Formats: sequence, C-alpha cells, structure tokens
Amino acid sequence: MSVEKAVEVLDRIFNAKSIAVVGASSDPTKFGYMTLDSIIRGGYEGRIYPVNPRGGEILGLRAYQSLGEVPERPELVVIIVPAQYVPNVTREAAEKGAQGAVILSAGFREAGRADLEAEIQSISQTYGIRLIGPNIQGINYLPNKLCAMFFPVITTKGPMAIITQSGSATAALSEWAAYEGLGISAAINLGNQVDLCESDYIDFFSADMHTKVIALYLEGIRDGRQFLESAARAARQKPIAILKSGRTLTGQRAVSSHTGSLAGSHEVFSSACRQFGIISTNDIETLYDCAKALGTMREPRGNRLLSISSSGGMGTLAVDEAESLGLAVPSLPEEFVEELKGCDLSPLASLSNPLDLANISAEDFRKVALLADGFNIADIILLNFGDPVAGAPEMVEYLAGNIKASVAVSYLGGGEEEKVGRIKIQKGGVPVFPTPERAIRGIAAVVEYARYRENRTEQPREIVLHNRKRGGLEAEDRRFLLEPEGIEYLRSYQIPYPDHGLAHSEEEAVDIAGRLGYPVVLKVVSADVPHKTDVNGVAVGLEGGDQVAAHFKRIHEEVKRALTEASVEGVLVCRQAPEGLDVIVGALDDPVFGPTVMFGLGGIFTEVLGDVTFRIAPLERHDAEEMVREIRGYPLLAGVRGRQGYDTEQLTELLMSVSRMVIERPEIRELDLNPVRLFERGLMALDVRVIKGHSFDQEDEGGAPANRRS
Repeated sequence: MSVEKAVEVLDRIFNAKSIAVVGASSDPTKFGYMTLDSIIRGGYEGRIYPVNPRGGEILGLRAYQSLGEVPERPELVVIIVPAQYVPNVTREAAEKGAQGAVILSAGFREAGRADLEAEIQSISQTYGIRLIGPNIQGINYLPNKLCAMFFPVITTKGPMAIITQSGSATAALSEWAAYEGLGISAAINLGNQVDLCESDYIDFFSADMHTKVIALYLEGIRDGRQFLESAARAARQKPIAILKSGRTLTGQRAVSSHTGSLAGSHEVFSSACRQFGIISTNDIETLYDCAKALGTMREPRGNRLLSISSSGGMGTLAVDEAESLGLAVPSLPEEFVEELKGCDLSPLASLSNPLDLANISAEDFRKVALLADGFNIADIILLNFGDPVAGAPEMVEYLAGNIKASVAVSYLGGGEEEKVGRIKIQKGGVPVFPTPERAIRGIAAVVEYARYRENRTEQPREIVLHNRKRGGLEAEDRRFLLEPEGIEYLRSYQIPYPDHGLAHSEEEAVDIAGRLGYPVVLKVVSADVPHKTDVNGVAVGLEGGDQVAAHFKRIHEEVKRALTEASVEGVLVCRQAPEGLDVIVGALDDPVFGPTVMFGLGGIFTEVLGDVTFRIAPLERHDAEEMVREIRGYPLLAGVRGRQGYDTEQLTELLMSVSRMVIERPEIRELDLNPVRLFERGLMALDVRVIKGHSFDQEDEGGAPANRRS
C-alpha cells in the first residue's frame, strides 16, 4: 500500500471511537476478560461493546450475543475467539462496516493452519477491512487511551513507540518505560502480519506527532525492500532503534519455527541498518537504552564526551566504554583547569577527563558543567552520579536548559535519593541510566544517528526494484559461469582484468603467453570446478614456454584426478599482475533485501577474520565510501608506517560498478571478484566467479505471500 494509505488506515484504527470486543468473557482467567479489562482500565473514552454468545453483562457493560446486535457500526473490532471461528467473525466485522480488526487469537500459520490465515487474508482483500495480527498480545495507543491487549496496562505517556514480534518484549519495554517515568506513545505486537506489517507501522509512527523514537524487536522481515523504503523515509524525521534476533544459525532456525519468517544474514542486516540510519542493537536492554536516549536527548553537535562524576570508578567505566564505541574523550585545556582550581572544589578532585569531583554536591556539578560548556570542551556532558546527590533533578533541569552541550545522566548512587531522583530527572526530559556503560551506549546511538542525518541529503533515497522477480530460473537451474563469460560482465562495466587468452592446447597456451609477455598465470576453465585452487587448477609466476607447457599438462591431470567426470573447456592464460594489496568485492541476492554488495580484505582476513561489510544495492557514493572505511583493515588501505596507501577512489568506483551490475543484470545470483588487487594507482580484478539463478520471492517458507496492497 502507499505510505499515505498506511498512515490513514492506522490513524483510523488507533483513534477509533467505538470498539466491539468479540470473545469478551466474564471469567478473569480468560484472555477475553483480560483484554476488555485492559481497555477499561486504560481509560478508553469511546464506546465499548462486549460480544459474547451468552449475552448478559461483563465488567459492568451490556454484552451482545453477536456483532449483528451491536447498535452501531463499531470502528474497530477486537477478536479473541478460537482460531477456527476467526474467519466468520472477521467477515461479520467487515459486513458490519468496521474499518479494522485486531486479531489476538492464535492458532494460525504458527500452529500449522496456514489455511485459516489465507482465509482471513482473503476476507481482508475482498471486503477492505484492515487487519492487525493474528497471534498477537494486542495494541496500546496512548493518545487515544486505547489499550486493547491482554497486559500490561500502561498509561504513562512518553516519546517511545514500541513495535515487536514478541509479547514478552512488548511487555518488558513498556513496563521499563513506565516504571522509569519515560512513558510510551504506543506498543504494537506484530504477530503473523497477515495484512498490516512492521513497515506500515514505521510509516505511521514516523508521522505521528506523539512519537519521537521507534523501538523495534524483529525476528524476521516479510518484505525487505518495503522495510528499507519505510526506514529510509522515517530516518529523515525521527530515529529508529532495532533489535533483531536470529543472529546465529540456531537462532535463525528458531525464528523460522516461531514466526515463519526468513531471518536472513545478520551481517547483511546490520550493514543495512547502518546504511539506512537505523540504530542496531545486540540485546533488549541496549535496545531500550538507545531508544530512550534517541527519544529524549538533544542532538549533539559532535562526538566529544565529558564525564563529570562523584566517583572516580564510575568515570573510568564511562570513558572506557566511550572510547570502545568511538566517542572522543578530549583532554581538558590548561586554562579550563586553572579556572576549576578557583571553583572551591574538593582538594581530592581529579581535574582531568573523566572529571572526578570527589564530592556529592549538586552545586559543584552545576558550576563545573557550566564552566566546561563555556570553554566548549564537549558536545555531550555525562553527569555521572556514583552516589546519592541531593537536589540532582533541579540541577539537571537547569543545565539542560542553559548549556549548549547535550546532557545525559548515569545514576548509580543507591538509596531513596536515587530512586526518586531518577524518575524526576527522566520525567523532566533528560535520559537517566542505571550504569555508566549503559549511558554511554545510549549516547553513542544518538551520536551515530546525528552523524547519519548530517551526512545524508535532505531527500530520502528511493529503494528501487521492490519485490521484483529476477531471471525466472528455478533454484535447480542455478549455473556457475565459466570465467571467460564472467570477464564479459566485467568488460561491460569497465572493470579492469588482466590481458588474457583461452588456450585449448599446450602449444596454444605457449603462444598466448608469448604474446602477453611473462610472467603469466594459468587457470583451469571448467563448469565443474568453481573453486580452482581446490583441485590445484592454478599456476602462477610462470616465466617461460617450457613452464607454461608443463603446467598446462599438470592442470589437466590434477583436475581429472580430483574430478574424473569434470569437463575442462580449456586453460585461461593471464598476464600476471604486479604486487599490491588483495581485497574481495562481491554481491549476492540476499533472501530478505535482494541485491547486496560485499567488500573486505582478501586472503586470511576474509576467510579467518571475517573482515567484510555489506550494503544493499543500489549504492550511493557515500555508501561505497563508508564500506571502504569501516572494515578493520582500513589502515592497510590508507597506508601505515610510512607506506604509500592504495587507490581507494578507484575502489569506490568499483563498488559502484558492481552495484550497478547486480541491479541491471537481474540474472546474477552471486558474484565474487576475489582477489581484486589494489595498486597505488588503479586496481585489477584477478578472478571472477558468477552464479546465475532466480531470486527469492517475497514469501515465507510455508508459501504465504506478503500482502502488499497498492
């Protein structure tokens, strides 16, 4: 569906003025009772119509025996009946004129009943009723006081919209936010997403005036390109923090069993997050901390951090974590230190960064922070309370409104002073964290998001080729191309490859080598040998005709010995490239996001250290430049210990060319240029491996297509 339509649909659902609860129960142990009770206790001010075949009264409200008896057209229907009855209830809701339905019932695809899920999807498409769920804990939209979920009942309003594929994660994040005084704008449980999906919610909350940050927990993504389109639009307006499970193979199997979603490669997912301005996290606690910071901290001007603490230990913990996450911890200028000496601080104070006041005076924190801001020492000031600090909330509020630096608080003081103070500070709009390390992780997320916004153009990128069918080949038709065929792809995109020729005999190999000039390299050409070195199908550094002839014969013998049925098309004779630095450039058709470009250092760095990075095609130039800079081995490219660096500008051009190739040549399923040899000026692909085949459809493993309406 279009962005406008998704936002419009969800606006009607979340702001519904009348609700029918089908499956409402008078039994407190039933979800139908819990959900109706949550709607009432949440303070919903619209009209509520419980529906139960027995009729009567439930929680003080008249219960109707069917939807047909409800005296008006309910704008929203909440369904909590056994799965086999859900299609009929959904149809009744549509015929009654309801615009949306929230289906809490479980027992669909996740329980082996994909047929029931397909039936309610068909009803949605036929009648136009929009569906949330099924198999969810519910929804809570606080601006309308609409808490249609089993639990928890959260009424503390705040900046965070929570979207998760786990009821437990929904509850945990919501309750943490309420307990700390942060609050939420909404909590949405995704379930099976038979109609509306995570991308639609991102579109809605990116435009929602009550929401300042979106916190996502996902186990899989049904439509990767749609997700990126929504994220790219949202990131220009407000931040998104995400935790995606399924990072390990075991985790990916668990995800598939739990939701029927395809988890995909964690490395690709993390790189896609960086590319599109999404803050990726590794655990639910960090997800919460990052979302809290992103939703409350003023965007900093840079990444310089000053920690002011009452405890030396807390300050050290903060700067250790800060430097590990790429934050700058500047030294204090002498003139600032001299001014501090006149501020009547404790004689035990440590006047460096981290700055240890050795005191619990709120006034000392205030005057030091004001002085530091006047000297423009830091972009972020962390007020690091390692002890109870009387008057901390008032002092923090004053600083937040009177200094240029962004402010965050770590409070590890203990006692009632901390318990009360943390909530007051958080309600005042400054993020408070229980440890220095958690504070730094939140701060780093804000810095990363600010850097993303600064480096991007005003117009969000367009994600092309959404949901395309590529090539039309079946999986078993995947075909490894011979290297000469792969070289033709390179030639059409002006990617340099060594001068070469294809030899079918020893004499022809010697003749080609003589024309190219020595030294030369020989490589077997065979559709049965995708990895030449595995069968000793390569010879390098050959200096004369005798060597060429001998190794031509040896390569044929080695291949036949290793693979008796292998068909050898010939031997590629290439002019040997000069020495340089080897890297790997590649592409794959990711099952979630489609065409994806890879880059890393070659050889052992790729095979053992996994020093590679990814970006979703098509790349923008800054994407390619970031890929080059973000690998751990970048110092080798830039030049270390007085050595000349390599041609990273041409490397950037190569990444852009590969991006264009995999977008314009949809038959490419995998591409490896390994190695690509870099020189001080220029580069050259020394080997090319191409696999052709079909792309992944946007379907789950059970074959249920993602429902994307136009």
